Amino acid sequence: MPFPNIAAVATATPPHRFTQAQLLALAGYADEERRGFFCRSDIDGRHLWIDPAAFRPDESVDELNDRFRAGALHLGESAARGALARAGWDARDVDFIATTTCTGRLTPSLDAHLISRLGCRSDIQRVHVGDTGCASAMVALQQAANYLTAFPGRRALVIAVEICSAAYFLDDRLESAVAHAIFADGAGALAVTTGGPGPSIVAHRTLFHSEHLGAMGFEYPGGRLRVTLSKEVRRIGGTMMREMATILMATQGLKREDIRYWVLHSAGRRVIDRARALLDLSEEQVGHSRAVLRRYGNMSSATILFVLEETLRAEAPVPGDWALMIGLGPGFAAEGALLRW
Repeated sequence: MPFPNIAAVATATPPHRFTQAQLLALAGYADEERRGFFCRSDIDGRHLWIDPAAFRPDESVDELNDRFRAGALHLGESAARGALARAGWDARDVDFIATTTCTGRLTPSLDAHLISRLGCRSDIQRVHVGDTGCASAMVALQQAANYLTAFPGRRALVIAVEICSAAYFLDDRLESAVAHAIFADGAGALAVTTGGPGPSIVAHRTLFHSEHLGAMGFEYPGGRLRVTLSKEVRRIGGTMMREMATILMATQGLKREDIRYWVLHSAGRRVIDRARALLDLSEEQVGHSRAVLRRYGNMSSATILFVLEETLRAEAPVPGDWALMIGLGPGFAAEGALLRW
């Protein structure tokens, strides 16, 4: 039985790009500690679904929800159409769609809106993965891979979109300032099938460390999303990337030296640093994760699809090459896939 394979990847970002200095001014931080989060982030700039001429730091819950809806639908559709075009598919060719977001909520859910906007068939099967944070694109990919394993030859579309700028919360907590210094908006999409070109998904796994349940997530004071982000995430994240890599390599009897490409979630500078040290990787091997962080920031679930796109753009994989794709999210969870060309 053929493995599911990634036929195409595409991404989308909002039209407005902000430097870290501009975003620091919007946040209004004057103290050196909070300013340092922006200056030491290794991020040059970020795209946000914000009109700089109209932004107000006192947006209401309804205004935030409206901005999330507009941005999520526009960027999700754009990324999806990009993936379809690169795969050479029409939207009516898609049998299954998996969507995900954690920075807002829609009812009907994101998948229903995108099915309508894309013009998919009325009998398309779907799933929406919500509230699983930065790892959720990998969870959605698992659902697509499972569907294609059950129904070989069919076609699936995975869409991850996040409007993190609709989840800002201006208060005195340091963790809020850290979130404002790194998170951004964007969308990514994958066209997935069986028996076609592109890397095969040879294995996928989930790893939970529930003792860290409170390390990362959202609270909802007054109905507004507020990030919870422990400083322990930098330690936990790198450690769990190593554990996930070990688990995935063991499925095929591989060693670290057998893995040519490392598609790691660009969670933040220190998470990448720790993952690199624990996995004994070269700076080149984490280069695509750093490049995405530098150019785009952390776009939550969409980020790892940007890292995959950057890897495919910059590299020239040959048949037999292996890659590991690992995302991190609240729970605390690592979600991974072992890929082979």
